[in-house]
Formats: sequence, structure tokens, C-alpha cells
Amino acid sequence: MTVDLSFLETAAKQWTEAAKQFSEVQKAYQQQVKTAATDGTWTGVANGLGRIQVGMTDEQFTAAQTEAKAIASILRDAHTQLKDLHGKVKSAVADAVKAGMKVSEDGRASYDFSKVSKDDAFSIQHDPDLHATELSWTEHIAAAVKAVDDADQGVKVALQAAVRDSNLIDGIDNGFNAKAEGVIEKVEAQEAKDLSTKLNSGEKLSAKEMAEYQRLFRDNQGDKTFSQTFLAGMGPEGTIELANKYFDLAKGDDKENFRALEKGLATTLATATKSPSDPFYDTWREGLKKAGVEKYDLDAVDNKIPVGTGQGQGARGYQSLVTLMKQGRGYSSQFLSDLTDDMIAAERRDKDIWDLYGEFSGKDDGWFANDPVDGALGIMSHDPKTATGYLDPKADGGNDRLKYLLQERDWDLKNTTNWRGNIETVGDDVSDADVRGGFGRALEAAATGNVPGTDHALGGHTEAEARVMHDTIKLLNKDWKGDEMPAGLRSPLGHMLMDYTPDTHEILSRTNENYKIHADGGGVWSDDGTVRMAVSPEELSRIMRGVAEDPNAYAGMYAAERQYAAETLAQTDFKRPNDRTAAINAASSTFGFYDGVTSDILFDKRDKAVQWATDVRTASFLMSGAALNFVPTKPAGVPIAADIAGSILYAGMYEWGKDYAAQANASAALDNMKVFDVGQRQVDSLVVGWTQQHGEDADSGLTRTLVGSGQERHDSARREALQALGRPGV
Repeated sequence: MTVDLSFLETAAKQWTEAAKQFSEVQKAYQQQVKTAATDGTWTGVANGLGRIQVGMTDEQFTAAQTEAKAIASILRDAHTQLKDLHGKVKSAVADAVKAGMKVSEDGRASYDFSKVSKDDAFSIQHDPDLHATELSWTEHIAAAVKAVDDADQGVKVALQAAVRDSNLIDGIDNGFNAKAEGVIEKVEAQEAKDLSTKLNSGEKLSAKEMAEYQRLFRDNQGDKTFSQTFLAGMGPEGTIELANKYFDLAKGDDKENFRALEKGLATTLATATKSPSDPFYDTWREGLKKAGVEKYDLDAVDNKIPVGTGQGQGARGYQSLVTLMKQGRGYSSQFLSDLTDDMIAAERRDKDIWDLYGEFSGKDDGWFANDPVDGALGIMSHDPKTATGYLDPKADGGNDRLKYLLQERDWDLKNTTNWRGNIETVGDDVSDADVRGGFGRALEAAATGNVPGTDHALGGHTEAEARVMHDTIKLLNKDWKGDEMPAGLRSPLGHMLMDYTPDTHEILSRTNENYKIHADGGGVWSDDGTVRMAVSPEELSRIMRGVAEDPNAYAGMYAAERQYAAETLAQTDFKRPNDRTAAINAASSTFGFYDGVTSDILFDKRDKAVQWATDVRTASFLMSGAALNFVPTKPAGVPIAADIAGSILYAGMYEWGKDYAAQANASAALDNMKVFDVGQRQVDSLVVGWTQQHGEDADSGLTRTLVGSGQERHDSARREALQALGRPGV
């Protein structure tokens, strides 16, 4: 806390001056001594030996200047780094004090009761979270101190390397270093490479080496010079072998250390590939194209066992690389896109390239990216803008990635071939349990603009996001098979449709002419600043039916529509009869489509219909516990839910739940399917709540007139949905 770091800058200036003085002495030496051996006046055997000695001395003067300049550079860099980190220590202490702590000389934080009243002190002393709060501040300060120490150790390594004689065969013992490096991060990268190479060769690191190895990655996370220097030194093949070595060693007693190293290496990769304009980027990518398709033995102790012998699991380099990348974050959009494109190009050349052979524990438990394309897409889902840019079909249709992934790609990648001794037994290709898991998340992120699983307001999309949503529906429904979508896409599609509830409500209402017009055109347009997306009600019905195989996903869509319908009623002018009728008819039509989809799935499930309906009802109630927010739209959008909308929404929830279960139970006998109309009764409940908010009794004449007024629209929508699903007679 009291160190004066300015001495480092002073020392750097002195070392710079030393380099100049060595240069001046060298000039004098060359003029007054070297010329005596080289001007031709001195001949004979002694002159031959003298020339050698004079040349070596001259080289030492040059090396001395290089070494002095390197030391000056290191000290200058050290001053910059340590000054910044030292300031962060002081800032951490100041923040703790501001939060009511006092900090001891060894950095321990404890509450400063001298600054509060006795009553407050008593309350704070009995606060069960007090110790955790004090500990968090102590750890915050300790982390800042640790960062200083890490940087300090890096300076030490660089200084030691700078003065180490780099030429051990010139006959000069402990001479000056002609190759002294003045960039700390480059020196540390070389040390990290040396330790990595030692690991790759099968040797073990000592406890001291392991501590230093971890420090190197920890201290240089986010540093481009270190990252690019290290990876360039290892090369793509060496990096992949190192990742595999980490995977193997993480199974042993030193698991935590190697898990930390995995994250460090992943961060190094992310940092090194941030800028596509760097010369490193293209060189690394080209090298990876070759190393990524080569096979490596994951389970081999030293990565030297020939693949395909049954002694180790042969996996492609890209599979190992993406597995490693899962441990990190912050990859650039360009790198993720280029990497995924390169892997797709590889599998287009060889559709079986990712098949795994032999017994391998990682292929079923999710940690290993046996499908590296799917794994990369999963990583991409953490950055919605990248996912959108990658999957956006573009207005001119110039991007076919979405089409390839939805329609053309062979997703059955895991081959059941096993080795027994030297005999290969071939089985059928089968899908992994997590097939399309990464793609589904990327698709959701791309269409919604949000990281899957995060809370966010529904609606409000860019044109690119809406194009992804529109084309996903179109591509999945090719040949009218949207109801047969892959299982891994049901939940993501359900979340996507929830996010597009403002659009699906208009589509299924069948009253908005703009949606009808654009459904036959490009499907995406901007309306006074609000981006909208349209497909036909029939296409949407097929997709809804596919999602409905997942009761939780279907319940989410249903809950979102229920709330949106309630908010639509809440914003409608109740005193205008035509507006009232239009709002009720729109809601009735929308829930008519939902009832049509529900009827179809109850037909198909039969004995399991009741359980499916129970799951939908349970999930729907859980989702309705917290109101969903919708992004306001223009010009006739739905505002964020107010008290009036909430009252309308929850008025008939309980009755709807009972009706849903009861009708599903009756439908299981296949004799009541034609009259499944829970959706219309849902609308009636919303209407009753709406009229009550405007002073009408539940049994008033106006309320009774409005209840059921949308029945015809509901029935026609239900029939239309069933016709789209291939049940015209139901």
C-alpha cells in the first residue's frame, strides 16, 4: 500500500541510458580495436585467433544493448501494469470502507461499528449475513492483491529470461542475451508453451510448475499478445492435443487444477481470435482446417496410440476444440461464424466425419462435443446478435445456413461401431439424446434476440430476427410436415412462438388484412417502426401442433396468448361496440386454433391424453404465477400489463383449469372430441372479467350478450386448424 512504483520508471530510464553507453563503447571498440585485427596490417596465426575473439566481443556489445533495452522495456511495462493494479487495490479498500467496513493491515475486512449507533450496531451484529458480507469484501481485496502478485511474478519471469544467455555454444560463459525479449507477455507465452509441451509429452508438472502454469493463464487472460504468441507457438494441432490432455488429466486427482486450465485455454483462444484483421487470425484458421479434421485419441495416456486400434477413442480435432470452447465465453462473432462454416464445409465433404468409434464415456453424458457443429451453435446462443447474423436468411435469400440446418443436415452422428480387439462390429447410426440442443438454443436466440432461459419482455424484434422466425416456420413446414418437427426443436420453437405472441395473435385472429397480405409475400415488414412477421394460419397450426408434443412448451404459448388477449381487451375502448366485437372475435378465433390443435393431439394420444392435458394445465398455472411483459408496439400495440389487465386475466383461471382437465378426460373416450371448446370458455371468462372492470355484473344483459359472441369465430377457427392438421371431418 505504500510502495513507490516511480522507481521502476527511473530504473527503466537508466537501463535505456546504459544501452546508449554500450553503443558508444562499441563504436570506440570497432574503430580502435576491431580495425587492428581486420585492416590487413596484422597477419599470421595470431591474427586468425584474434579476429574470432574480436568478433565475439563486438557481438557482445550488440547483445548488451539488446539486453539493456529489453530490461528497460520490461521495467516500463511493469510500472504501467503495477501502477494500474496497485490503484485497484486502493480502490478495493476504499470501496470496502465506503460500505461500512474497516480494513486491517493484512487486508481483512470487518464491520466498523464505531460509525453506527448502538441500536444499529446491535441489529448488524445479529444479522446472519454479516459474516458473509465481511468475507466477500475480504475476498474482493484479496483478489486485487493477488492480481498485483501475479503481475509481479510475470515481471520476475521476464527479467530472468532477459538476462539468460541465449547462445550457449559461442564459448562465452554467461554472456549477454542477444535475443532478449522486452515484452513481458511474450516471455510468459513462451514459458506457458514450454510447460504445455512438457504436458503433451506425457511428463507431469511439479507443484511449483503447476502453480506457475495456472498463474500464466490467470495473469494474462484477455491479453492479445500473450494469447496469440502462445497459440502460434503451440499451433492448432498442439493446442488440440493440449485440450485432450486436459480432458484426460481432469479425470484424476488433480481435477480442479485442470478444469481451471481448460477455462484459461478457452479464454486464451477467445482473446487471440478477437480480431479477424490480425495476421494471426487467417494463419490460425487455415491451420485449424487441417488439424480440425484429423483424428486424436482422447483416452490415450500420451496421445500417441494409433487411432482405430480400440486402445483409445478417435475423435476429430474440431470435436475436442469445441468441447474446450464450451468452458469459455467472449468469442468473436467472426470466429464463431468462420469456425462453424469450416466444420459444415468439412461435413459436406464427409457426412460421417463426426461419428465416434469404440467405447467412450463422454459421448452420452453431454460434456463432449461429439457434434461440434451443434456445440458451436450452442456457444453462439450466448450471443444473440451473432446467432441472428449467422442464421438470418437475409432479405435477398443469400444465406442458406438455416435451410441447411433445418432441412439438409444429417443429425444422426453417433455411430455404434465398436472395436473388440482388432475386430470392428458395425451398428446403425442413432441420434444422441441431446441432438439439436445447441442448434435449438441458437435458433431461439437468433429469432428472439435474447439468450435462452433469460427473463425478457416478449415481442419487439429486428427484421433479421423476424426473418429467422418466418423462415424457420416455412422450412419446418415443408411438405406440410411442421407437426413432425424434431423433438429437440419443440421447446425452442415454443419459446420463439411465445416471443412472437403479438404476431401469432394477429395471424390466428384472421382479421388483420396486413398479415394476410404479407403472409403471401415476404412475411416480414416494418409498420411505423414496429417489425412484424406473418405466415398463414394453416402453417402456424402445423408448427403449433409440433410444439404441442411438449406440454410445457405448449403451455407457455397458451399462457402468453391468454395474457396478450387479456391485455388486448384492456386497451380496447369498451364504449365502442364495434371495437368490443372485433377484440372478442380476434380472441375467439385465436383460441379456436388452440382448441383445434389440442383436439388433434388428444386424438393422437388417446390413452395418454389425460396425462398430457394435466401436464399442460399444471405448467400453465405455474407460468401464470408471474405476469409476462410485452414490448409496446406501434400504432395499435398492447401496453405493459396494468391492474385492469391482471384482473381480467386471472378472473377465470381456476375454471379454465378444471374445464381443460375435464374435457380431456371425456375426450379420451373419443366420443366428445368434436365439442372441445375450452378456448372459447377461456375467452368468455376474460370477457366477464373485462365487463366487470367497466361496472357490469357478471350476469348483466350486456355481459350475457358479449359472452359467447365470438363462438362462431371460434368454431370456424377450430375447424380450420383441424383441416390444416388433416382432420377435416372432426
